Amino acid sequence: MLMQQTSIDAYESVNRGNNSMKDKVYDLITMAGVIHCEGVETILDGRHQSISASIRHLVKEGLVEDSGLKTRTTSGRKAILWQIVDQT
Repeated sequence: MLMQQTSIDAYESVNRGNNSMKDKVYDLITMAGVIHCEGVETILDGRHQSISASIRHLVKEGLVEDSGLKTRTTSGRKAILWQIVDQT
């Protein structure tokens, strides 16, 4: 799947430096055990586009996975609970 340059630029703009958004998302999922995207957005005070893109990149890197569990968002929709991939 090709990514638009604007999407790549936006992702890179929040994922530079030593404490990138992706790192913050990874650390939060590690601490939470399982959490949904909306929960990450709320805790990190992040925009949906940035948080969901960070989760997607972590999934593609094999660091985060769907836990198989679902929960409800504040709007009542089902949401995946994300977890860290067991590296053992």
